Amino acid sequence: MKKIICFDVSGTLIDQNSWDIFTSSEEIEKKLKDIFDDYNNNKIPLRDFWDQVALVFKSTGNANIEYIRNHFDDVNVLKEGAEDLINYLKEKGYKIYLISCSINIYLEELTRKLKLDGFFAGTKFIFDENGELLSIESECFENKDFKEEKVRKVAEENNAEIEDIIFVGDGKNDIGAFKITKNGIAIDSEVEELRNIAWKNVKQLKEIKNIL
Repeated sequence: MKKIICFDVSGTLIDQNSWDIFTSSEEIEKKLKDIFDDYNNNKIPLRDFWDQVALVFKSTGNANIEYIRNHFDDVNVLKEGAEDLINYLKEKGYKIYLISCSINIYLEELTRKLKLDGFFAGTKFIFDENGELLSIESECFENKDFKEEKVRKVAEENNAEIEDIIFVGDGKNDIGAFKITKNGIAIDSEVEELRNIAWKNVKQLKEIKNIL
């Protein structure tokens, strides 16, 4: 069996969400909520939804690549035990990937910081030649099987069976990855279906060292 482990990010490895750098004011949060409500109520199509979200982010003055990289640690606050677990898994010979709907630039920085083997981001920020946010694209909204597909990609790239892969997550959109790997580890999850199909349920990341 090959040693491969994939992690969700928000709520699993980090406490905050990669969007939090833009939502530090009630005004911004309200604008985003209104846009989400319009999309969920079928008042605007998906492309208009992302265009409007991008405009809100641009209005903060923070939607440029330099600012985002400089404030990487403000939102990517690792959960207790995360770095220790990653080091433990490396010592055990595991290949480690991130599969998340988070923003690509955050996953890139997190992968670099933790020296992981790779990442797959469900949300991509597209920047212009001056480093300013141009547009947003998201596979996660358009493809409900995003995480399953990326797990299959990891297996293919490593010439491994899907059942060789362990997936660690906490949310509803991790269910598909849990089902196909049959090796899901749920971290303090409030999602009953995820807990029910998990291979293991734990409260804290450090408990994974007792499993693997």
